Amino acid sequence: MPTSDAAHAVHADASSGRPARTLSVRGHLGVFTTALGAPLLVILAFLLWQVASNERSRLEENAASIAQDIAVAVDRDITGLLASLDVLALSSSLQSGDLAAFQRQAAKLAERQGIVPVLNDLDRNQLVNVRVPWGSPLGRTNLPWDEDAIRAGRPWVTDIFEGRVAKRPVFAVAAPVMRDGKPAYVLNFSLELDRLQKIIAEVAPPTGYTAAIVDRTGRFMARNVKPEQFVGQLASPDLRANTTARQGSWEGTSVEGVRVFGAYAQSGLAGFRAAVGVPSAELNAPLWRSLSLFALAGVLAGALSVVLGLILGKRITMPIQTLAERAALLGRGEPVEPLATGLLEADEVGAQLAAASASLRTREADLREANEEIQRFAYIVSHDLRSPLVNIMGFTTELEALRDDTFKRLEDLRAATTADASETERDKQLGEDIDEAIRFIKASISKMDRLINAILKLSREGRREFRAERVDMSQLLENIRATLAIQAETANAVITVGRLPPALSDRLALEQIFSNLVENALKYLRRGVPGRIEITGRDTAGGLVYEVKDNGRGIEARDLERVFELFRRSGAQDRPGEGIGLAHVRALVRRLGGKVTLTSTPGQGSTFAVTLPRRWLGGKEGKAA
Repeated sequence: MPTSDAAHAVHADASSGRPARTLSVRGHLGVFTTALGAPLLVILAFLLWQVASNERSRLEENAASIAQDIAVAVDRDITGLLASLDVLALSSSLQSGDLAAFQRQAAKLAERQGIVPVLNDLDRNQLVNVRVPWGSPLGRTNLPWDEDAIRAGRPWVTDIFEGRVAKRPVFAVAAPVMRDGKPAYVLNFSLELDRLQKIIAEVAPPTGYTAAIVDRTGRFMARNVKPEQFVGQLASPDLRANTTARQGSWEGTSVEGVRVFGAYAQSGLAGFRAAVGVPSAELNAPLWRSLSLFALAGVLAGALSVVLGLILGKRITMPIQTLAERAALLGRGEPVEPLATGLLEADEVGAQLAAASASLRTREADLREANEEIQRFAYIVSHDLRSPLVNIMGFTTELEALRDDTFKRLEDLRAATTADASETERDKQLGEDIDEAIRFIKASISKMDRLINAILKLSREGRREFRAERVDMSQLLENIRATLAIQAETANAVITVGRLPPALSDRLALEQIFSNLVENALKYLRRGVPGRIEITGRDTAGGLVYEVKDNGRGIEARDLERVFELFRRSGAQDRPGEGIGLAHVRALVRRLGGKVTLTSTPGQGSTFAVTLPRRWLGGKEGKAA
């Protein structure tokens, strides 16, 4: 039986005969490395997730910090502007009403600080504007007016508006000029939006961030990304709706339609909102990097597991395969050498197999010698028994001749004298007794001769060396059926031969086995019942199985094993035979590396099953593979 077949046979499901599902050593190693690596990957995933979450939190906090820095810078700048505005409002020229001198003073301040002072009366008429020379006609101001602040004498900061003289968006810091405790003028600084652009630039948001300053109406006053396109325009609805508190964050869509995380802080003096937007893609980049690292780690771990599984699996499976080959050699009776694989357990098993092989070979040699001795003994005994048997047969013939001579002389003597009739009758009875005794002696001699011949035949078969060849079993059984056709017709029996798998075995032994089984079936058919003998075969995991099934007399359960013993027979002894046929069958099957079994039901028939190996290596030991 091949090694793979043996493995399948070992792992076959007992109920269905199907091979059971098993996992190889490499499979177990793969499962082991996966089970070992899975917790590490889970821990790695958790750590990477934590790193990504921390990185996202850091980015969110950084965005909030930048927004706070911008808001603080705006407040700081407005605080300076309000201080300058207070100083200028206390100008002596302004208090005395010398507006020409005040314009000169305001022009110097504008040149020094880059701001444009504008003086308005309470009717919103511009009185001084350093953007134009003194004496130039000035119109009404469009400065966003805060009557409450003017009456209260406190400054205010405007939202974005278009300057009447500048003709571009500006914003302003304004305060009433008080005289005798009452507002007399409104002084304001008209401020360019570039001032806020510089604040954003000084804070320097990271590349990819969008920083903006939005007035109280939700319009962009400054922006680090595309200011020329968006300054003066309304901010996105998400920004306007989610930036109403002092500070906070939101997630929404920018004016460009990009998903962002936004953080904002509100200026305490102006109420402007400094907003910083971080693209969600950039914010999630750490997470994606972590996922990429995790995927890469998973791939590397998987690849490493595969490589280790292959290396370690090969390191383990090769010795196991070698062990399987050695086991197959042991099963075939071939010598097995110790292993030196470097795998301790495999080497130990190999050493045990080698020891078992040596022990088996020793026992085989002893058994072979014993068998040969038995065969020689059987030959010698049967040969030596024949000599006295021939003598007994010869002396029995002599006894017959003496008997004839003796009774002839008695008859002659009685003829010469007057004999009593009773004496004659006694002589006749004595002659018949002697004849019967001689017949019994001859019958026993004849039986003994047949038994001796059977022993000699078995002895000669035991010494014959078998030869393995490919045998067409269907053709072999067809030939046997043709040979026994007359006997089958006489017994009113039909022999059918199914499709049989070919065998690699000894042809003559197979002919003797199946001839005996078919003849045995014909011999023990039931009287008056048409005989039916079916010969079938199949290829199974355990080898080639051939069955000879009949509908004959059947055999009692107690005799199922006894019929294979030498000179043992079962049931009524009304058929000729010496009880050696089935013993010969079992001996031949065993020499072919197989086995023969019998199942039977009295009154219904018997089935002889012969199981042979797929490949038989031949030789006197009957090695199979």
